[in-house]
Amino acid sequence: MLKGVKIEKYNFTQGCIAVLILYFLSAGVFYYAAGEQLYIRESKNEIISVQGDSMTPEIIRGCSVRQDFVCRMDGITRFEVWGSASSGEDMGVIELTLFDQTADKQLYHSIVPAADFVAGQAFSGALEQEAFGVRGHAVSLVLASPDGESGSTAAFGYTQSGQMEEGQLYIKEEAVLGTLCFSVYGTDNVWTGPHYWKIVIPTGLLLALYCMVLIWKKKHGKKSLIITACTLLKRYSFLIRQLVSRDFKIKYKRSVLGVMWSFFNPLLTMGVQYIVFSKLFQRGVVNYPVYLLSGVVLFNFFSESSNVAMYAITGNANLIKKVYVPKYIYPLSKVLSTLVNLVIAMIPMILMTVGTGIHITKAWLLIPFVLICLLLFCLGVSLMLSAFLVFFRDIQFIWSVFLTAMNYITPIFYPESILPEPMLHLVKLNPMYNYIDFFRTIVIDGISPEPRSYALCFAISVIFLTIGVLIFRKMQDRFVFAI
Repeated sequence: MLKGVKIEKYNFTQGCIAVLILYFLSAGVFYYAAGEQLYIRESKNEIISVQGDSMTPEIIRGCSVRQDFVCRMDGITRFEVWGSASSGEDMGVIELTLFDQTADKQLYHSIVPAADFVAGQAFSGALEQEAFGVRGHAVSLVLASPDGESGSTAAFGYTQSGQMEEGQLYIKEEAVLGTLCFSVYGTDNVWTGPHYWKIVIPTGLLLALYCMVLIWKKKHGKKSLIITACTLLKRYSFLIRQLVSRDFKIKYKRSVLGVMWSFFNPLLTMGVQYIVFSKLFQRGVVNYPVYLLSGVVLFNFFSESSNVAMYAITGNANLIKKVYVPKYIYPLSKVLSTLVNLVIAMIPMILMTVGTGIHITKAWLLIPFVLICLLLFCLGVSLMLSAFLVFFRDIQFIWSVFLTAMNYITPIFYPESILPEPMLHLVKLNPMYNYIDFFRTIVIDGISPEPRSYALCFAISVIFLTIGVLIFRKMQDRFVFAI
């Protein structure tokens, strides 16, 4: 018996060491996969073009247009301007200049044929090198024509209905009321990049210290939630595997295709929604098939896991009354069995991604993070639902309606860009929006989400899991009297 206790303590120490190694290994992989997104991100203070209601005079010799504005980004990468070429046969040229007045520095200069300005389309000017350190600087976009003649150059759209905040439009060097139809795009610096290892290493040392405390408590027989959870998971790991295997086999029992339904189901769902919605939303989305399938796969996991785990306690009533087993194992096994389906469903999504020309980047190494967060979130929700259903059977009907509502308020088959601002803020309160948006950023854009997204996804998972555990723990002793 004493030998068994020593072996258990030794295994716990090994587990703590493994956790520390995994922590620093994950930190290194994350730093590599996140790349430059740890240091810079697309700015949320970009200038977006207004809708024009007028046209400037034709840009000829001696007639220039200048739009002054204050930059609220750390760096400028490109700009767009809306113009329309004249119909003359001998087309002239337009000189475009982006000038930093504060630093007295030219950021961009190009001479472009007037014919390149097409009505209804934006002309894009990309800076050769991103202009850094321009936050708060006064910047000017100047449109001129060194030798332009009437009928041979271009005019540009602007609106007379409003003045740009901290900006001024000049036509022929005279200030006018209005704003040029232009956009400016850039990046902002992210503080996490330069301070990443300053955060990771101290956190790792604190984790090591906590592991030492746990090892000491284990050695002296002290109680701890972490030690208890690890002991129970190890003790009942065989039972959990058997329950997961049972649920997975029962799901496809007497089915001709069997496990292949986990492969085909998201494809069929995506196919139906693609046929119905592609004509409406495809233009506003980059790679609509992958956009749609990624949303379907993740939402299906949430929907299936919560629906199945809801009956984890009531469906095992006979077993709970006869044999003592920690009751949280039942909803846990249900969620894990649907996780197997999620892993299988990822295969057609990867094939679809590669088949539509999207390259697999190093950012894909970050996918396990969002899947783990989603798993913890679903487990928290499942613990709540399974506990509530024991005492309030109507929860199954309410949850069905709630899932339908969530399906529509989550941008799965439509782009979030079609939503008005108040509605978009409401949609972003939906936890599934954050997980799906995180996943799509990695898969479709091929980059790491901004650090704030990591914190948000992790916080949502921890909050729901904590609430679920507390509710389940408070109610579990009364299950046997109600099931």
